[in-house]
Amino acid sequence: MTTRKKRLTLDQANELIRDLLRDHPQPSNLILLAFAEKINGGCFIKPKSPKPKSFSIAQAKKAVFEKFNCSTITELRKNKTFSMAFAGEKVCLKSASDWRIQYRKWVGVPEDERNLSSPSCINGIDIFENFRPWHVFELTAETASEEDVKSSFRKLAKVHHPDVGGDARVFERLQKMRDSLLALIH
Repeated sequence: MTTRKKRLTLDQANELIRDLLRDHPQPSNLILLAFAEKINGGCFIKPKSPKPKSFSIAQAKKAVFEKFNCSTITELRKNKTFSMAFAGEKVCLKSASDWRIQYRKWVGVPEDERNLSSPSCINGIDIFENFRPWHVFELTAETASEEDVKSSFRKLAKVHHPDVGGDARVFERLQKMRDSLLALIH
């Protein structure tokens, strides 16, 4: 079909509608779409998918500050929970990657790191960048039992164990995740 250069008159549109209803008294979505394309003078243009917004340092800072009920880096460094997590370590909070690390640790997986696919990604998350065992094992903390954790681990082991062609590093990470979940449940 070619794109219509002139608009239809009301009489022309009414005639097309009468023809449609005469041939199809109860038109389906497919028939209505074909009718709309006829009115349009051609196929519809598919909209471009919106560009994903990149994860910013401001978003990471805001989320980490909210997590600890702080508003400045000084307050954050004085926060007991935050400082205990890094006892003996110097935490740098200057670059975007530093804040991304804190976001991953305390808040969650950044949007642009979800639905990834690579050998080290399970359920869309890179397990070396994000330690999120509940998500990787597809379980919830409120309802998961020890048997659920073990069962989920066995399913993942069938795919990621080195004996079946999986990566040994990925399998080791899965074992650490399993052990941490089992420790939480007990």
